[in-house]
Amino acid sequence: MVNARLSEPAHDTPDASTVELFQREWQIYRKMVDNDYLFHRGAYGALRRFLVALNRRFAFLDLACGDASVSASILAGTQISSYRGIDFSAAALELAEANITPLGIPYALERRDFVEAVSEMTEPVDIAWIGLSLHHLHVPEKGAFLARMRRLIMPSGAFLIYENASPDGETRAEWMSRWDAQEPHWTAYSRDEWDTVTALVHAADFPETDTIWHSLGRDAGFAHIRELFRAPSDLFRLYCFQA
Repeated sequence: MVNARLSEPAHDTPDASTVELFQREWQIYRKMVDNDYLFHRGAYGALRRFLVALNRRFAFLDLACGDASVSASILAGTQISSYRGIDFSAAALELAEANITPLGIPYALERRDFVEAVSEMTEPVDIAWIGLSLHHLHVPEKGAFLARMRRLIMPSGAFLIYENASPDGETRAEWMSRWDAQEPHWTAYSRDEWDTVTALVHAADFPETDTIWHSLGRDAGFAHIRELFRAPSDLFRLYCFQA
């Protein structure tokens, strides 16, 4: 793999959350990550433990990679052989290049919608990761995406996701109510910043119950599905899908 910025998208693919958080509201997003409001540290810690336990060289596909800052930090010191990041934000990819380069491995960055990119992939995928982006899709779209990933993932590989998840029996409205209850904890945000993020969440986030996530994985053809991390808020869970 030659270090490269891959092709630009031929046309815009609007996604309110992606466009606004990663382009127009970049600082709000960074504040979210830096203050660990979505428990990224625990999720990425679990991802790193998984990668270290592989005890082998692996290629890493980072879907909706953003600036790749957290990915780069947990990939350092692992047996990663190459990195490929896909994101719709050109600004985020500029930062991602600076974050990935110090790893000293071959890398490629592609400015595209991740769903579109995966639909056109043909080469086998070793380890793939996506964090807090699949929940913008509805159930049929999630199922189709997981099925596509199952066809791409190597027999010894894995697809890991950190996504909005609900306890069994919880409705989307109930999940949103629990989200809204997090406001007092987001002390680094102004009221306007909180309102910006929450409006996007209410408009574009579609959590699934634990049972549905497992069912989607099985229906896609994954035989082994494990929960590797659950956020203290129980708003998000990290699942590992393997053949």
